[in-house]
Amino acid sequence: MGNTRTVGEYQGGSGGGSRSPPSDDQASSDGEDSRREAEQKIEESHQDYAEDAQITDRQAKDMQERRENVVDNLKDEGLAIEEDHIYGSVMQGTMTGPLEEDSDVDVLVVLDADEHGRWATSQNGPQNALRAVKRRLEKKYPNQDVHIDRNVVAVKFSDFTVEVAPAFRYSDVHNAENPTDPVTIGGMEIPIQPMGADDPNNGYAIPDTYGGSSWVGTNPRKFQSMYDAVDENNGGNLQRVAVSAKKWNEENGKLVSSYHMVMMAYKYFQNDAPASASTHEHMSNFFRNLPRYVNDETREPVYREQIDKGMSTEEKKKAAKKAYQASEKIEEAEWLKKEGKTQEAKEKYREVYGDGFK
Repeated sequence: MGNTRTVGEYQGGSGGGSRSPPSDDQASSDGEDSRREAEQKIEESHQDYAEDAQITDRQAKDMQERRENVVDNLKDEGLAIEEDHIYGSVMQGTMTGPLEEDSDVDVLVVLDADEHGRWATSQNGPQNALRAVKRRLEKKYPNQDVHIDRNVVAVKFSDFTVEVAPAFRYSDVHNAENPTDPVTIGGMEIPIQPMGADDPNNGYAIPDTYGGSSWVGTNPRKFQSMYDAVDENNGGNLQRVAVSAKKWNEENGKLVSSYHMVMMAYKYFQNDAPASASTHEHMSNFFRNLPRYVNDETREPVYREQIDKGMSTEEKKKAAKKAYQASEKIEEAEWLKKEGKTQEAKEKYREVYGDGFK
């Protein structure tokens, strides 16, 4: 399975504290039936967990309506908006519940370059665009917490937060980074546009994620089509793994950003996922790979922007350690499952995923 490492190998030793799974003669006399039954029940629990972790249709509708109100209010305050889109976890279907103040719906507002072109071309344009959006939203929502959070303006409501990312069409900004894939020639990395890549002008440019003064490329619709294709080719398991991994991430204090976690799930299915695996097998394999993914760079697949560039070495170490610990417990649960000890296996999985795992 690609360059996947076992938990023991991740620890740096040949054994690394791992145990061998029980042999057939260690299982009970009806072990084959028990294992099959345990396999089925554990698979059902993983699928139910992924489904239950998602928001309801009613909540998704509430987010859509709130987004429309926010955009209308920005227009009322004189912001010239060509189009707007929900993007991120709501569009991907990976938004997890229950909704709370820190749950966020991401809104891309594409600005008219004829009206606001100075932000697209001036040195401090990204920050000026964010400040302009913030001022307008403060007028409309005087009783809410409105603040700039890296590349968005966040409006925090009691039930969830709306995050507005000002954007321009990619062709309207003069210093957006081009979508590139590096190739090594003579020991040097040279960026080139991938063969068959969409024209970058089909996408958008948003403020630099970590507070820089540049615009960076994003193409939510293109990525969504890529995401949907991978998910369909894997029987819906990309969606289940992404939602479950995001929920685990939230249960453990958001070790990485939600977008980062979805991208690592996408990377797993692109590079390391075995064909025809079940949901719980994919979850086990994903967590086995997760420490490596955290320590490696993660880039979004359209514009090749580095998603994790704001993470410190210590933050990566902490996230990788938590992922490794989760992988250890999942490995123990797998052994229990193979022994037909379904309830004990579920209890061990519950230590990883929380009380929502039934």
